[in-house]
Amino acid sequence: MVRRLKESFLAAESLLCQSPGSHFWVRTMSLFSSSLLLCLVTASYAETVTEASPSTCPVIACSSPGLNGLPGRDGHDGAKGEKGEPGQGIRGLQGPPGKVGPAGPPGLPGSKGAVGQKGDCGEKVEYDSSQIDSEIEALKSEVGRLRNWLTFALAEHVGKKYFISSRKKMSFDRAKALCSQFQGSMATPRNEKENKAILNVARDDAFLGITDMEWEDNFVDLTGNKVDYTNWNGGEPNNVGGAEDCVVLLSSGKWNDIPCSDSFLVVCEFSG
Repeated sequence: MVRRLKESFLAAESLLCQSPGSHFWVRTMSLFSSSLLLCLVTASYAETVTEASPSTCPVIACSSPGLNGLPGRDGHDGAKGEKGEPGQGIRGLQGPPGKVGPAGPPGLPGSKGAVGQKGDCGEKVEYDSSQIDSEIEALKSEVGRLRNWLTFALAEHVGKKYFISSRKKMSFDRAKALCSQFQGSMATPRNEKENKAILNVARDDAFLGITDMEWEDNFVDLTGNKVDYTNWNGGEPNNVGGAEDCVVLLSSGKWNDIPCSDSFLVVCEFSG
């Protein structure tokens, strides 16, 4: 029975689709066919149940389709896929150069280079040495005359020593610096003759190049050697106040220890 109804329904639907205005009828029949098919399936199922179980009487009512339900919830994110292969894009243009970095530390010295070839010998220059010798002799003569003038006017000559006074008074340290400036040293008599020569040049109290700065009562010259000749005044040296470390030649020719900060005449000694 269901099969016959379905065949009849399909034949009627085919005729409607071929007739004018079929678009409206197709939509109408579509809805009607859905409802009719649902009733047919229900009726067929009811006949089957009735034959199998005569004691049951199910009542199934046909109705129009229900409305669509609300969208379901979003599902959970799937597992992360594997990394894909690099793309084959076009290489971009080269960027501008960066800033110059700081200079690095100097490197190790390189290995020594090979020795160069020996150069040619220079040209031999011949000159007349007689002219140079004559100029040297003239200078020696001039120096000799100057020595004689100094000896006559300002200096005293004893052996190979010349004693010259600056006629200025100053402290011991300044006097020593002044004599050194002219490649000399402070006058230091080694005997009575030199002591008298220094007195004749100074004609006043003058410093001698003798001190006991290192050890008290151990008087030495400016090179650190102990002096053998002395000519102390009576009761000297007495180191008054514990600060008399220098020596002065008195106008009498005798020696006295005095403070090095005092000012006296300077007499310098030069070797001829």
